[in-house]
Amino acid sequence: MKQDHRASWQTASPYLDTALDLPLEARAEWLRGIRAQTPALADQIERWLAACDALEHADFLEAAPPLAPAPASLAGLQLGAYRLIEPIGQGGMGSVWLAERTDGRFEGRVAVKLLNASLVGRSGGDRFAREGRILARLAHPQIAHLIDAGVSSVGQPYLVLEHIDGEPIDDYCDRLRLSVDERVRLFLDVLAPVAHAHANLVVHRDLKPSNVFVAADGRVKLLDFGIARLLDGPEAGDGVAALTRDSQTLLTPAYAAPEQVAKGVITTSTDVYALGVLCYVLLTGRHPAAASLDNPAALMHAIVEIDPSRMSERARPDDPPGAAAARAASRGTTPLRLRQQLAGDLDIIVATALKKLPVERYPSADALAADLRRYLAHEPITARGDALVYRAARFVRRNRTLVAVAAAALLAVVVGAAGTWLQSRNAAAERDFALRQLARAESVNEMNTFLLSDAAPLGGSFTAGALLARAEQLLDRHPAGSPDENQVESLISIGVQYRIQDEDDNARRVFTRAYELSLALPATSAATRGKAACALASGLARGDALPRAQQLVQAGLAAIPDGQPIALDRVFCERQAATVAREAGDSNADIAHVLAADRLLRASGMGSELAKLSMAMEIAEAYRNAGRNPEAATAFEAAFGQMSALGRERTEQAGTLLNNWGLTYLGRPRQAEQLFRRAVDIGSADGAGASVSPMLLTNLARELHELGRLPEAIALADRAAAEAARLGDAVVLQQGLLVRARVYRDAGDLDRVARLLDEFERTQRHRLPPGHIAFAAAEVERAILAQLRGNLPAAHAAIDRAVTIAEASSQSGSILARALLRRSDVRVAEGESA
Repeated sequence: MKQDHRASWQTASPYLDTALDLPLEARAEWLRGIRAQTPALADQIERWLAACDALEHADFLEAAPPLAPAPASLAGLQLGAYRLIEPIGQGGMGSVWLAERTDGRFEGRVAVKLLNASLVGRSGGDRFAREGRILARLAHPQIAHLIDAGVSSVGQPYLVLEHIDGEPIDDYCDRLRLSVDERVRLFLDVLAPVAHAHANLVVHRDLKPSNVFVAADGRVKLLDFGIARLLDGPEAGDGVAALTRDSQTLLTPAYAAPEQVAKGVITTSTDVYALGVLCYVLLTGRHPAAASLDNPAALMHAIVEIDPSRMSERARPDDPPGAAAARAASRGTTPLRLRQQLAGDLDIIVATALKKLPVERYPSADALAADLRRYLAHEPITARGDALVYRAARFVRRNRTLVAVAAAALLAVVVGAAGTWLQSRNAAAERDFALRQLARAESVNEMNTFLLSDAAPLGGSFTAGALLARAEQLLDRHPAGSPDENQVESLISIGVQYRIQDEDDNARRVFTRAYELSLALPATSAATRGKAACALASGLARGDALPRAQQLVQAGLAAIPDGQPIALDRVFCERQAATVAREAGDSNADIAHVLAADRLLRASGMGSELAKLSMAMEIAEAYRNAGRNPEAATAFEAAFGQMSALGRERTEQAGTLLNNWGLTYLGRPRQAEQLFRRAVDIGSADGAGASVSPMLLTNLARELHELGRLPEAIALADRAAAEAARLGDAVVLQQGLLVRARVYRDAGDLDRVARLLDEFERTQRHRLPPGHIAFAAAEVERAILAQLRGNLPAAHAAIDRAVTIAEASSQSGSILARALLRRSDVRVAEGESA
């Protein structure tokens, strides 16, 4: 009987989790669907749901435990080498006491923070003391030094910190009536230690005025930095985890970021948000969510859903009589003048720090500081993008006299520069090379002009593929005689565009033609021949000619030596080599080639900002394909920061970046959903969602399924399948089959799951090699289906096949872990608990 009960729980537990996440009105209909497939399972789920409801109505665990009476006073208490003198602070984490050292090793006073025992993780006092010693090495002159940490003989955790004789930063600014610019300069002193801590992989998570003191000598001191890690951080050395821990131990609601309130991932962007709130308070005297501070529910809603008013709007004189004037006076100005000072760059800087999505904020405290310094120097800020008129205005404001002088001297400068250029090209070889490069650039420009302006049929609709085909026709009419570099370069450019459109067959055809023509080029065109070889290699790597692709890319790299004049050709070839390595499954070589291309591009001094952005995206993608997700996520975040600085955060390229970034958050569906939603929003800019790729919809459906939001997941998965079918995208159709199978499994439609798995088997057997990791994922789903239907022998056989495939694959990743966990479930259900 016990065996039957355990098997029943193993089978029904996932369904119970799903049911508890559903609204009451949707739960009944969902249960009817389960009953139609498996009546016994539905009965068991219904009994457990009734038990849960009974506990809820009985207020189970609602009553708070009785609190132990507090001692009358702790003055004189000895904690290690320190004796408490008097209390100097009280908060949700515990109390702070002034103390002195009594062992004679040094004289002086310290601050001892007595922590609530509930804040210390289950790993106990030994880890707490060890982490305290680690954080004591977080040395920065503006961070209050953590001297020691420990647990008393009665289990009382405590911290020993440097005692700061000062006052909170907001009180200090108001007392001295600091101006807006003076407050910005002081705030920069806050950002420096934050950036230092981030560089040491420590996130504060509780930045607020009471944790930012200004000492009597005007120096900023940050308190409690690193205590977040101390309370429930990872072990020493686990730096990535320190940046991404999902812990919510420390939380001051008024300064909490949306991801903290929503129990999302904590990163350096979490501190950037709190810094934005702090800057807002310092400059305006009001909190961004001032109207909601007294209502916890309203405050949570404001943090997560409502964009705060710009600072200049909040500074309007619409407060109770005298309030606006008093705040302006504490900043040495008037309400009207304060509004004018806050409007413009400061508004944009703080609003960027306060973005709801972490990916839209400044990527680091350093980036925020850099824009504030640009504001103070009247230079263009990155948060505004690259508007020419704005940048010109900033330049004129910085250089009023210089602009006037430069205007008068402009003609002479141009004439002199022209003469200098002519003199620097007196060598015949350099002249010929420069002319060839100029001709190549002009040829590619002419081709782009043709595609953008002349290739489209008059008055008719067209596709990118049709335009590229017409460009090919134009090159077919190239004058008779020997091919030249320009023709080869144009063909390579067309092939690259075909590949971007996922038209791999056309890309291979055009690359092949470019390579064959390049073989007839003179010896002076060796770099062009090498570039054509690398282009063809990248095209063949996606087919069935991988060995030839590897030979071609090596030949191409050998033909393009290191050197400034042809550095960009070498960059192109390194990137194609990365593609070949990726298709060959050599992730280390993939990363090495991409990083080599990035170094060459930066050293050449010839790369545009867009070229650098493209490289940043490739680096992130190389890390993701290698399964190095923490590094990939960091690289994607940096790339998105570059993209936003260029004003391209609403482009199709941005949507691709956000989608790929979301794929790095394995097992973190909330964070992945945020990024996928942002990408969908970009693709839906036309109002109809026509630009949203079915693969993106499939990815979002998978995360919604992980979050238990089945109706949304079903709708998106089916929409993705319909769109992929309309576009003839077999890859997305086939990859989406497993996602749909999982969604419909949890919806209780087991017959449909079986059909989807059969379809996956039928279609993928012709496309993928027998040992591909996708078949391991499919066998896991078959095992779950068989177990739900009570067929344990079939489940046993399917999960063994899954483990065998995954163990033999070099790309098993999370699939092997999932298969092993499912095999343990099947063994337990069979009675093999050991």
